[in-house]
Amino acid sequence: MSYGIIFDMDGVLVDSEPVWMVVEQELYVKHYGVHLTIDDFKDSAGIRVDRLLTTHHQRYSLPMEDVPQRALDVVTEVGRRIQTSPEPMRGVFELLETIKQHGLPMVVASSSPKKQIASVLEALNITDYFSHQVSAEGLVNGKPHPAVFILAAEKLGLTADRCIVIEDAVNGMVAAKAAEMKVIVMPAEDQYSDPRFALADAKVESLNQVWQQIQQLMS
Repeated sequence: MSYGIIFDMDGVLVDSEPVWMVVEQELYVKHYGVHLTIDDFKDSAGIRVDRLLTTHHQRYSLPMEDVPQRALDVVTEVGRRIQTSPEPMRGVFELLETIKQHGLPMVVASSSPKKQIASVLEALNITDYFSHQVSAEGLVNGKPHPAVFILAAEKLGLTADRCIVIEDAVNGMVAAKAAEMKVIVMPAEDQYSDPRFALADAKVESLNQVWQQIQQLMS
């Protein structure tokens, strides 16, 4: 039985995590005069935007009924900025081409909304590498719950033990391990030493190192 590769998107395929933070900071100053700090984004990578904004609103006593509209505002503006000047992660094109040449199917499984996934992949011109695009949007639970990865495995037609996940965040790593999948983590530079990443099957500094780890995990 073959293996399948499941990619997270933000922070793995595209360097978008900083964009999400800046957009949220700008919008919350504009609408509420609230200055979100770096602490407001601690462990937020991989979390669905509506869940993260709910936390902001609870912390700063902001109207909870505004969350859906603010989430739409954030997604729309992040999408606009990424499409205008997408920043692919270093080594992404080479890795995708290598995996394709070895005949391994690939799926994107992200906490981002479906439209956002589609627009980012299109902006990077990598849509055709992936057989499916799976979003946590609409699922009862997002990462660190394993639901999005379990759904991705179903799309691949593979059992969990034949899926290798590429993640950048603790929440995504936990979700992958909860789904009983192998996971390679590529943490951001400022999070690389986080001891929690010891849970992963492998840890790399860039996508250029991922294919070697995939080969070892399949052996």
